[in-house]
Amino acid sequence: MTGWLPLLERHTTAFGELLAGAELEAPVLGCPGWDLRALAQHLGWIHQWATQAVVTGAPPGDPADGPDERSALCRWYAASATALVEALREAGPDGAAWTFGPPKGRAAFWQRRQVHETRLHLWDARTSQGTPDEVEPQLAWDGVLEVAEVFYPRQLRMGRLAPLRGTLVLQATDVGGELGLGEGERTVVRAPASDLLLMVWHRLPPPADAGSLLGAALTP
Repeated sequence: MTGWLPLLERHTTAFGELLAGAELEAPVLGCPGWDLRALAQHLGWIHQWATQAVVTGAPPGDPADGPDERSALCRWYAASATALVEALREAGPDGAAWTFGPPKGRAAFWQRRQVHETRLHLWDARTSQGTPDEVEPQLAWDGVLEVAEVFYPRQLRMGRLAPLRGTLVLQATDVGGELGLGEGERTVVRAPASDLLLMVWHRLPPPADAGSLLGAALTP
């Protein structure tokens, strides 16, 4: 994937535009217990958290929580997203940053990570309003790769997940991608890349024969 910053601007803008007119009390099924207001507060908080990681080069602290009132929340979210894009543009992909995955210590990590964070939560937001969409195939497949490269190893490293008892093979039918996680007997899941991404992030139910593998905490 290339052109992360234009993608980040596009998806943060789309999220902000939706927020301006959506039902803020609508439940977000992918984030149990949250409504759209809470999702927006979370995403803006994450944008600020990532900005700190880029600007300071150190593990971020806790940014301030977002407001509840719609117009204030929209302004706060837009400012959070703009600050993130500006920090990433100024740093450039090779700029120093604190990261929790590869490329270690480079702002390129946050360009990719924040695009995927925003796009997944844009799907959450649209779904909360009854208008679910499909994540763009190439972007979705890169999101699946990010799970394999960043989140699955991190979950193991942090003791949040035991090694998978079997090999989960994910095959994207629309982009021709394939990867495997774990060791042992293979269980193959074939689906469009968007569906695979939503399965590994627990937004869509897995096939019955892959339930124990895809139901594991591959992601936070």
